Formats: sequence, structure tokens, C-alpha cells
Amino acid sequence: MPRTKKNVIEYRIYELSPDRPFLCLNGEEWRISDVLSNRLHFHNCLEIGFCFSDSGFLGFENGATYPFCAGDIFLIPRFMPHTTCSAPGCRSRWNYLYLDLDVIAGRTESSGAAKQQSEGGLLSTFLHITAKSHPRLHFLCTCLLEESISTAEDSAPLLNLYTLAMVAELRRLASRSAERHAVNRRAFALKPALEYINNHYAEPCNIDRLASLCHLSQTHFRRLFLSIMGTPPLQYVIQIRIRQACILLNTTHDPITAIAQAVGISSISSFNRNFQQIMGVSPQQYRQQQKHEGARPRQYILPYKGWLVPENL
Repeated sequence: MPRTKKNVIEYRIYELSPDRPFLCLNGEEWRISDVLSNRLHFHNCLEIGFCFSDSGFLGFENGATYPFCAGDIFLIPRFMPHTTCSAPGCRSRWNYLYLDLDVIAGRTESSGAAKQQSEGGLLSTFLHITAKSHPRLHFLCTCLLEESISTAEDSAPLLNLYTLAMVAELRRLASRSAERHAVNRRAFALKPALEYINNHYAEPCNIDRLASLCHLSQTHFRRLFLSIMGTPPLQYVIQIRIRQACILLNTTHDPITAIAQAVGISSISSFNRNFQQIMGVSPQQYRQQQKHEGARPRQYILPYKGWLVPENL
């Protein structure tokens, strides 16, 4: 991928609820510029991109590029920086689905098995699928998109069936290493730490462990993490714990002390202090707000939200 200046990597986050762990972005306005941007981005969830017109390429942090054309579908796992560029003179049209694959995979497995078959195990790198290369998966993703766009009131059961079928097919593909596509040997430097935090946020966490997972010195790891994520590593862990606490406060009747323990904060005073600092209200106030207003969690974790409208490039 040609580069004229240093790439900027942005973390763009979508808030997906456990009862509806997917989001669809569609419409004629979702068109990709033919001007290569130096801004790469990655998400907190699986991205499924559907190309409907023209051609171009996907670029990754390490400089690797992969061509696309109309009819192609790309599955890009969380924590994988990428960008899209249309061919000269074109503005390719795309639709996007964002899914919490861990929630979906966990619906069909015991908790232990589901943890082993999290997104990191189902899809360790991006997957380029066409109607010819992966007919079954292409069909399921297309059905999932069509049902996501549908305004029918009874679409939820079909959405669940299609997502579970997609997970089953990804499990099958994951067992065939020859069908995986590797970007190259050097993956996004922070990915091991982000995956570890995502899967082990309730466990003790220290900088030495996170840095070693990324094969970086503690100093380099701290600097890189802050520059990309916009927050120090251990503060990010706290923020993830508070996000998970919001989900439990909103979906269970568990006591606040039990929720604090469940997300890895043993001191109730520390839990209350961190919750107030991040969410702007106490845990009890937050639970009451959710009950009476149905409000969504406030997001303070990162500086960039996921796109809900296209960028003007």
C-alpha cells in the first residue's frame, strides 16, 4: 500500500447489547473514496463488509493490500486495523454489519467451550469470501444482511438462525488452516493485549503481562498503547470492567457488590469511585436510570465512536 505519510490508527467502537449483538449500516450513501487515506481504523467487534459496486483494495497496517470487486464480502475480526480505497474514478458502494461474535457463539456452547471458541478462535485474521470460494458462508452472510435490513417485526428469529449458522460454518473453516488468509507474519502489535483484556478483564492484570504478550518492552508498550487507544493500559482495563458492569446492572438483578466482584474489582469503594468517574453517576443511579429511561450506557472509553453516517472525503 503506497504511503506518503505516517498512518494514523483509530479505534472505533460500537455498543452492541447482549440481546441484539449486531448493527447494520446500509444505504446508497455508503460509498468509499478513491483517495487513499492514511487513517486506518479497527473495531471492538466483527465487521462484515459487503461490496455492491466497482472495485478497489483493502489495506492493512503492515502495508499488505487485497483487491475487491462487486459481490465480494470481507469478514474482518476485531482489533485489526484496515482501510478501504476504491479504484481510480470509482466510489464503491458498501453495506456493513457489526456483530459481537462472542455473544453469538456462546449461545450454542457451554461457557467453557464458548470461551475457547471466541472470536479469536473462530476468525484470527480477515476472510475474503465470494459466491465461488465460500458459497455456503457467502449465502449465510447475504441472508443475514437482507434480514438485518428488513423491517419485518418477526425478523429476530431468522437473524438468530443465520448468525448461529454462520458461527457453525466459521468453526468448520477454522479447523481447516489451509482456508485461512494471513495478512503476514507481523500482526497489529496491540492485538494480543487487547484480546487478552477482552477475555480476561475480571482477572488480575499488569503491564508486564500485557507487554510480554505483544513482545514489547513495558516502556514501548505503554507509549504505543496510549498513542493508539487514547488511554493508559490499566485505565483501559478499568474502563472495560465498568462497561461490563453496565451490562450486568442493566440485565441482571445481582447485588452491586456481586457485580463488582464479577468484573474483577474486589473493593466496592474502588468500584463505586471508578464507576462514578467514568459514567458520571453511581452504580445504583445508573441501574435506576436504565430501569426508568431505558438509556444506553454513556461511552467514555475512547475518543472515536463507530461511524453511524459516512465520512465526507
